[in-house]
Amino acid sequence: MRRFLVAALCAGALPVLAAGPIPRTARAAAPADLPAAPASSRVDSLLARMTLEEKVGQMTQLTLAVVAAEDGPQRDSVRIDPAKLREAIVERHVGSLLNVVGGSLSVEGWHRLMAEVQGMALRETRLGIPVIYGIDFVHGANYTRGGTIFPHNVGMAATFNPALARRAAEITADEALASGLPWNFAPVLDVGRNPLWPRFYETFGEDPLVATVLGRQQVLGMQREGRVAATLKHYLAYSASHTGRDRAPVELSARGVRENYLPPFAAAVRAGARSVMVNSAEIDGEPVHASRYWLTDVLRGELGFQGVIVTDWEDIYYLHTRHRVAPTIKDAVRMAVEAGIDVSMSPTDYRFMDALIELVREGAVSERRIDESVRRILTLKEALGLFDAPLPDPALRARFATEQSAEVARQAARESITLLKNEGGILPLKPDAKILVTGPAAQSMTALNGGWTYTWQGTDASQFPEAPRTVLEAILRRGRDVRYVAGSGFTEPGDPQAAARLAADADVAVVVIGENAYAEGVGDVADLTLPEAQLRLVEAVQATGTPVVLVLVEGRPRIIRRVVDGARGVVMAYWPGMQGGEAVAEVLFGETNPSGRLPFTYPRHPNELLTYDHKFTETLSPAFGGQGFRPEWPFGHGLSYTTFAYADLRLGGPRMDADGRMTVQVTVRNTGTRAGEETVLLYTRQQYASTTPYTRRLRGFQKVALAPGESRAVTFVLTADDLRTVGRDGRMMLEPGAFDVMVGGLTGTFQVTADAARTTTEGR
Repeated sequence: MRRFLVAALCAGALPVLAAGPIPRTARAAAPADLPAAPASSRVDSLLARMTLEEKVGQMTQLTLAVVAAEDGPQRDSVRIDPAKLREAIVERHVGSLLNVVGGSLSVEGWHRLMAEVQGMALRETRLGIPVIYGIDFVHGANYTRGGTIFPHNVGMAATFNPALARRAAEITADEALASGLPWNFAPVLDVGRNPLWPRFYETFGEDPLVATVLGRQQVLGMQREGRVAATLKHYLAYSASHTGRDRAPVELSARGVRENYLPPFAAAVRAGARSVMVNSAEIDGEPVHASRYWLTDVLRGELGFQGVIVTDWEDIYYLHTRHRVAPTIKDAVRMAVEAGIDVSMSPTDYRFMDALIELVREGAVSERRIDESVRRILTLKEALGLFDAPLPDPALRARFATEQSAEVARQAARESITLLKNEGGILPLKPDAKILVTGPAAQSMTALNGGWTYTWQGTDASQFPEAPRTVLEAILRRGRDVRYVAGSGFTEPGDPQAAARLAADADVAVVVIGENAYAEGVGDVADLTLPEAQLRLVEAVQATGTPVVLVLVEGRPRIIRRVVDGARGVVMAYWPGMQGGEAVAEVLFGETNPSGRLPFTYPRHPNELLTYDHKFTETLSPAFGGQGFRPEWPFGHGLSYTTFAYADLRLGGPRMDADGRMTVQVTVRNTGTRAGEETVLLYTRQQYASTTPYTRRLRGFQKVALAPGESRAVTFVLTADDLRTVGRDGRMMLEPGAFDVMVGGLTGTFQVTADAARTTTEGR
């Protein structure tokens, strides 16, 4: 049984902020007065010998293209221009590089590149400080050819399996280290509460607890050997864009940010994360890159973060060119450094360096402030072993892309697949059935893997290995009579009538629809409705009367209201990665019993983008002709090829007393005919509070495996900390009163006493 107890959260998974978080209008001590990151004698010695130019160079990160030759990338190599590299590393003292040029490299290609870069840093610079290389391995080793690719985070969240999330992060770290890339820009801890957002698939879905638990496990897994640094991104509330556009403003109060977006970062900081990347947008009119409140007062002062804060792409300059809070680039640099950044992802020029050197010489920024950042950067390099072993270790090649790693990725894809509808038991498919496969995602590896796969957008199929199978190819291995026609493109009309003609002669039609790969703002959409070309394809096939099974391969929930009722089966695949084709086919043919659960609310209509934990006043009132909260499928929904029943909900007593603990137990029974896994979700609801309560909030989850007829008592331990909310003054609070507990359709009630409430508000 894979289990996750609420009690375990209190040992480090849930964020426990200091009593009395600093109110939004308050200020903490100046950065120079905050506790300094611990530094070794080597770091102190280097810092004492560095010139101002060398220090500012360490605070600068350039993209690889700046030092690449103009003839562009070659197959599996990047030709470096020695003069450009010398300017960056030797003359400008740049301390960090990132990114790729044109696409992914093999392990050997990365080794050649790092040997050239580090060779110049070690041999030709005065102090021999190694370069630290950053990379976005956000769902596996997605910029190293042949690397293990996992489902994107939203699919990992659907597994509700913390141990699996941790193992995926361990493998990613192994393959990053084998590639010679010690600084990973992951995990994404943004909470995806607006499915319009084009980076939704990078999140763990809409619930803060799921993001907190899985994000913490990814940090622990990624940093387990201490040689790869995890980067928490994008601090803070980047995903809360009210328009759903990338890099768009966040219109939230500090209370709203603390309630739903800060918890995953707080837990990951306590787990030891070594670096943080900053939100590219703004919160309540203040760009986060210029926010001393969020970067210094909260992140360093309240959460105690002592690692490296890195900007996102060009975001210091954007304070001047986009946000328009800085009249000049020089003002932008001053604002960001005073706010608390350590490393500027400049990333294509030296304006940050030049401006910061001028600011220090003019006295506008103190050199003591520069020393703080450089000490953190050098400490990170030392902690990762770069001073002692700056070059990739060829012996680690044996840990790259093993069959065991591929099996973990396959298991992650299997556990993510979510069965949304199975009318009349249309699934599993029978191998001897006459099957039509159609739809633009059926024969697409780019759709299975999504953005950030070998290239930024993930759409260059030429970079993909040949071995993994598409959904179509995996079905062909199992079905005895399978026919295929594309039917449509992702957005372009195709020939839906050709698909309809084949469907008329089939026993079942599997229509594989969804989204092709995209990343960041390229994925902005004005309407979540699935493109018309795909909807018309589905309607044409449904018009034949042949039973239809929809397979959704998508990074976010695209609205399919027009075709849901006419489908007998619906399977959600998310962007499941390289092993996704096989995983989908295993579920379709019953080789795997699906156990995935939706980590978000699947909307029914474009203007009903509510999360499961909405407020009571947010639904369309039936008194005025509305239909209440009626999503297409709710958060936590997921069917199985077996059935489960819940019974005998027991609470530890009628009230939570001074010990601040409440035991919750429920019995789960497999009432079907085959073995299966059930994710038990525990919710609470405060009946009345001084700040409006949520309709319910997830407080814990466990995944249990049960044989046919088997039952098991599943136990949770709720604590007073689990029930805390953020008050209007920004401080954590728990008020006495009645709380409902909801598990599997069962409800119980207990009282929180004044003594229990005080356990979270006094002495913290």
